[in-house]
Amino acid sequence: GDASTPAPVPGQTALSVPRAFVDLARSAALHRDPQRFALLYTLLIRLRTQPKLMEDRADPLLRRLDQLAKQVRRDIHKMRAFLRFREIDDDGQPRYVAWFEPEHHIVRHNAGFFVDRFAGMRWSILTPEVSIHWDGRALSEGPGASKADAPEGDPTEEVWKTYYASIFNPARVKIGAMLKEMPKKYWKNMPETALVPGLIAGAQARESGMVATAETRSRAIGGNIEAAWAALRDEAMHCTRCHLYRHATQTVFGEGPLSATMMFVGEQPGDHEDLAGHPFVGPAGQVFDQALAQAGIDRAETYVTNAVKHFKFEARGKRRIHAKPNAGEIEACRWWIEQEQMLLKPRVTVALGATAARSLFGRVVTIGRERGRELALPDGGGSAWITVHPSYLLRLPDEAAKQAEFARFVDDLRAAHALVA
Repeated sequence: GDASTPAPVPGQTALSVPRAFVDLARSAALHRDPQRFALLYTLLIRLRTQPKLMEDRADPLLRRLDQLAKQVRRDIHKMRAFLRFREIDDDGQPRYVAWFEPEHHIVRHNAGFFVDRFAGMRWSILTPEVSIHWDGRALSEGPGASKADAPEGDPTEEVWKTYYASIFNPARVKIGAMLKEMPKKYWKNMPETALVPGLIAGAQARESGMVATAETRSRAIGGNIEAAWAALRDEAMHCTRCHLYRHATQTVFGEGPLSATMMFVGEQPGDHEDLAGHPFVGPAGQVFDQALAQAGIDRAETYVTNAVKHFKFEARGKRRIHAKPNAGEIEACRWWIEQEQMLLKPRVTVALGATAARSLFGRVVTIGRERGRELALPDGGGSAWITVHPSYLLRLPDEAAKQAEFARFVDDLRAAHALVA
């Protein structure tokens, strides 16, 4: 119902508010609910006589405003994840135009993200209420537009569709969760979603075959653990523990059965993973999958995650070049790995590279010194095995060396797998 707005206290103007109120107001004020400002004003006035009110999570007013803020944050994430630029010719120069229909007043708030993300491009984002434009130097604003003002497609979309189809994995698809994360309302502006119905139908048939031949798992996972993992993942979607969230498309959280006896930890999501929202689906992921197959390991029975959950990169034109996470970023993200470890309790955790090893052990680890032997994780976290990251194999210039190192990598995976046999 309508908020009952209290009158201000006469003769008093200065008011100190908790930081939590400021953060809540910044998000809730972007909501489309016409009562948002009245609700915030009511909360502000109540804080004068109830200074601890922000700590009362059961308060109906606070709960309503929290819901508004949560819906706004979700809309911000959806714009960053599902907006698709299409290339047009602008006086002989490429310009990238995107159409998006936000639910709330988030376009201006998101402008800085897209400037940082696509600083080297000339682009426009068109929405029904407002349009924003970046010429490579300055950001400008214009009136709202219609979808007819945006281009329908460009040649790069066929490449993107091919890539999307190649990473669609029936072992990981959960249709209900996918539709919750990527509602159909966004599909009309995303080239890859034209493939989704066919891919889902094929995935269901392929998954049935996988289930029919799979062995019964030796450990059962209770619904309480599944709920805890789902809550952890939802929390990670809004992680701001370090600055990397500002430029990445989305958090890329771990994936796999919660009954997995093996956990693989990589460095961070790459460009492909950042766009797809899944770990190890790019070139390094293909090498990883090949090595797992040769080692006799079914990836669908393992849990795969990264030490750092957001993509760190340097923008060079339209390309995003991988940048190695620093010690502070690794440390900021260690909490997520620790939570994943505590929930899954894998028998063996495989660190793929030095960044993953540092995250697991909390110290600098030399791969050459520690590789190839069983190690004990801190605080009774089970066994660990350290090997190289698959991207290392991609960087080797000599084909003979590449084949030799790939074989050694497979041997490492096979030895780690033997620890859970």
